[in-house]
Amino acid sequence: MSGADLARRATADPLLRLLSHGFATTYRRPPEAVWRAPYAFRAGAPAVPSAAPATGSPPWAGWCAAAGHYVDVAVAPRADGVLRCASLNHPAEAAELPLTGPAGRAPDWAARPYAALRALAAAGCGRGGADLHLNAPLPEAVGLPVAEPLECAVALAVADAHAGRGPDAPSRHRLAALLDAAVPGDDGLRRAVLFARAGHLLAPDGSTHRPLRALDGAPDPCLLLLTARLPPGTDPDADDSTAAAPGARAAGAAGLAAAARAALDAGARSAWWPGARPGRGVLLLLPAHRRAAVRAAAVASFRRRDLPVPRVLRITLAAAARREG
Repeated sequence: MSGADLARRATADPLLRLLSHGFATTYRRPPEAVWRAPYAFRAGAPAVPSAAPATGSPPWAGWCAAAGHYVDVAVAPRADGVLRCASLNHPAEAAELPLTGPAGRAPDWAARPYAALRALAAAGCGRGGADLHLNAPLPEAVGLPVAEPLECAVALAVADAHAGRGPDAPSRHRLAALLDAAVPGDDGLRRAVLFARAGHLLAPDGSTHRPLRALDGAPDPCLLLLTARLPPGTDPDADDSTAAAPGARAAGAAGLAAAARAALDAGARSAWWPGARPGRGVLLLLPAHRRAAVRAAAVASFRRRDLPVPRVLRITLAAAARREG
């Protein structure tokens, strides 16, 4: 199935169909390819270090994995050295930027992908330019970083559009090295996006995969990502606010810690931060049959503190980025 077919394919993922249609509407031509890259996370420190021994530092702390949620990129090559970039998440904004010479001023949502593609162009890959259409359906507030998946997705898409699978096509290892050298970010997360295996964790240097076993003998481990919402008017992701008040942020952190303890009491086996440092989300590993009880306990904990109900997102360990059309 080619990128041009996705918009008309009734059995294709609706998000991919929407992206392909949006590309054709924006650029008056169909995409040549559509790539899908997973969000990624890092197994961090325990979120409740004073809890029972079962919640202590896991042997895979610091390892990375790809989550079963995705950013998507539709692409078609150009030959004039220009990058045109649009996004389903920011329909009122678009960018037209040079890939060589002085850098243009990219919108915030396009800055990291633009830096990634300038690094590729400097290395001789994709200098002709491209038309891109992006979709990152999960906001940063969910707790999964979006920058590294987008960088990898656009790098794979543009390299594919220009070099395909021919002898001049850069390998994923080459793309990872270029991104690591040129764009600030989490190298371990990039490797998870590029090299992950379903059901497995990946060492930070990308050298080793290891399976994450389910706690109850199920085929797949059960993971939930619990993310604090801030009170209305204080959430930096809301349209009417650009920064959270310190008091609201502290209340959200305290609510998250209390909810993690409640989840552990309800049957979760471990709670840890999905990153190098504490944030607004915590990952819970639990037996599948305790999912409803753990979720209910976490929500009740937030309500007892008069805090908004948290986001609860199911996480699967996914495979690496792939071409969809």
